[in-house]
Amino acid sequence: MAYFSQQSSSLILGGLLLSSASFALASVEGELGFQARTFVEKGLADQSQFQNSVSALLEFDSTLGDGEFVAKVFARYDFEDDERTHFDLREALWTYYGDSWEVKAGVGKVFWGVTESMHLVDIVNQSDGVENPDGEDMLGQPMLKFSSENDWGTVDFFWLPYFRERTYAGPDGRLQALPLTVSNDVATFESGAEEWHSDFAIRYSHYIGELEFALSHFSGTSREARLANIGGSLTAPQIIPHYAVVDQTGIELQYIYDSWLLKFEGISNSGFGSLNRASGRYSAAVAGFEYTQVGILDSAADLGWVLEYLFDDRKDNATHSFERDVFAGLRYAFNDEDSSEILGGVIVDPQTDEFMFSIEANKRLASDLKLNIEARVFEGAEKADPTLKTLRLKDEDYLELELVKYF
Repeated sequence: MAYFSQQSSSLILGGLLLSSASFALASVEGELGFQARTFVEKGLADQSQFQNSVSALLEFDSTLGDGEFVAKVFARYDFEDDERTHFDLREALWTYYGDSWEVKAGVGKVFWGVTESMHLVDIVNQSDGVENPDGEDMLGQPMLKFSSENDWGTVDFFWLPYFRERTYAGPDGRLQALPLTVSNDVATFESGAEEWHSDFAIRYSHYIGELEFALSHFSGTSREARLANIGGSLTAPQIIPHYAVVDQTGIELQYIYDSWLLKFEGISNSGFGSLNRASGRYSAAVAGFEYTQVGILDSAADLGWVLEYLFDDRKDNATHSFERDVFAGLRYAFNDEDSSEILGGVIVDPQTDEFMFSIEANKRLASDLKLNIEARVFEGAEKADPTLKTLRLKDEDYLELELVKYF
């Protein structure tokens, strides 16, 4: 813990100028992590079976003027993949609270969505593609956000003045589902403003009894890149990502009935299309439920059963691996003092017999020490069928152990 105060003559935060603002640092927290991944096989391009890395996260909490300021800085050094070695300002956000409204300015993270297997509506932040293949780690997004909370619901308005490109594994990296590496240095944009294209989003959320719902619309540069163009040199060809301008409308529904939690996410996207369709509108959805058995077998633990169906009307032209598939999972929460939890699941494509098994577990070894375990197995793509989207992942089965120290 640390505390000090100083006078700042001026501070520019996300385009917001604060003159003669008082700054008081209330706390500093951090964590150090060591991560070890072990793959069953060498990569298709003879990449190493071992991928070790170290990471650090620092979080600052303070007051700034009449508001609150929070900053989170993240860095990782990977001993194998240079592209996975990176630094990111996850958050540097100033918040001012009114009576029934608030303003946030700076760099922030926003999460939309309710389902477990895929977060279709979550589009504000860019995915940190080198951190984890599950797409749940996000890069910080420059933003100005205004929120108004009323009896009839909450409305959030976003101005996103700068676009951040997705990060991809390098030639020595693993978990690559493409025949060539994707460039992290060169990209093309539909908009002439490129990364400075102003994006806008709005979201309305409310509840009626046990039903929670949200409607959202995003207009701006797609967070997902179209990977269809080849560049680089003859000796080192690369895929050049292209970012289209899209309009995406989304809906989130969540209903609680006794021990049942019913979930739905759906989107309609115009502008992105697919690898084989340069433009046009497509729709996608995830629907399912989670059923929780509280105090299973007269213990303190809870067991959750998760079942979801994933749908994308682009079918084989979809840009992700699972477009007509089923996700089934189990969540076991020990509810102990160590916050131990296990989540296991499988995504099945019934048409191609492709499977992706995953398990995530975590447990506190001490008050300031945590162990995370993760494993993924890809099955069903043993035959050399180029239409199988997981074909290049068949040798990417891995086990990951991560030890995190908090301070």
